[in-house]
Amino acid sequence: MPLDIDDLNRLLFQTEQARRLLVGDRLSPHGLMFGQWLALDALHKEGLSSMTALAAMVGVDRTTLTRTIDGLVAAGHVARATPARDRRLVLVDLTPSGRTLTEAVQADLAQTHASVFAGLSRAELDQLSVLLARSLAQIRLAAGEGPSPEVGAGEDRQRRGGPHVLGHKPRPRP
Repeated sequence: MPLDIDDLNRLLFQTEQARRLLVGDRLSPHGLMFGQWLALDALHKEGLSSMTALAAMVGVDRTTLTRTIDGLVAAGHVARATPARDRRLVLVDLTPSGRTLTEAVQADLAQTHASVFAGLSRAELDQLSVLLARSLAQIRLAAGEGPSPEVGAGEDRQRRGGPHVLGHKPRPRP
């Protein structure tokens, strides 16, 4: 019997809650909370970023991100700068300490991710990724936050102020 939409919504919520708890337990020995990890991981993947672009990547509002970044700056994992050419712009990037921490956490989480997705084939993971991305796009459209259907992904990212707008390309992932 197929799930109705309420069952599907509940399952998605329960899945995300369980994932956050599991990952949160793995982050705790590193002294990190889930939101901090999302910011570190995004900076590791994308490199130097504006706070606006990072907030969009992580999926939080700027106020929440500011508090998160404040803690990461205080811990020495992130550097924050305001360019003289535009004092309204705030740029953030990993410090060497932040890069080392992020790579250690990624290594620790690799086993967790492998066990979480062990029952799914590569094709199923690819399909799940596509379906979740489409679902997220539809949620953003419904909330009035996403691009119009005719705007391509690259154009939308540029409009949102993605890191490449600053002239920085994403870092290749090891």
